[in-house]
Amino acid sequence: MEFSKGNLKLGKNTLIMNFSTARDCPSRHLGLCAVPDKCYALKSEVRFPKTVPKFRERQRKAWAIEKVENIALEIRKKIKNARKHKIEFVRFSEAGDFENQFSVEKLKDLARLVPEITFYGYTARRDLEFKDLPTNLIINGSGFMISNSFTAVKEENINSEDLLCPMDCKDCDLCKKEEHQEIKVKFH
Repeated sequence: MEFSKGNLKLGKNTLIMNFSTARDCPSRHLGLCAVPDKCYALKSEVRFPKTVPKFRERQRKAWAIEKVENIALEIRKKIKNARKHKIEFVRFSEAGDFENQFSVEKLKDLARLVPEITFYGYTARRDLEFKDLPTNLIINGSGFMISNSFTAVKEENINSEDLLCPMDCKDCDLCKKEEHQEIKVKFH
């Protein structure tokens, strides 16, 4: 399976894996995404149409067919071979979302196989079950609570007591630990 490593918002200590492209996001197609017209992940697919969608499609296919043990081995190789930036996190679903319950269960198995790092990401799939998550798997519900709740809001709807996402994950761990917090992010 192919991974990317960090981006402008994520630190270089983070591997990125996707279960689908943003354009083919299951939550978008099921009407579960609360902000389909402001999709952050779709922006890069539109901006770089010759590379980003193809890369994410390869990731989707690999996630669908590769055995979880092989994906765990690939992550372990990345961890072992990291020279300058130690791998501490795997950010899943930078684009897209879980296709089905099997995908949730596969991610749980993957997290159990690689307990030394934290897997974290977001989902709008309130129709799926997220029971018995390993302690190193943090799933933030988009507008509903799993490990945390993560909701996009208009700036005028943000109060001073709200827990606000700084929109830069390099030095923030709000979404990387289970705290059952209601995290808000302003539309961007």
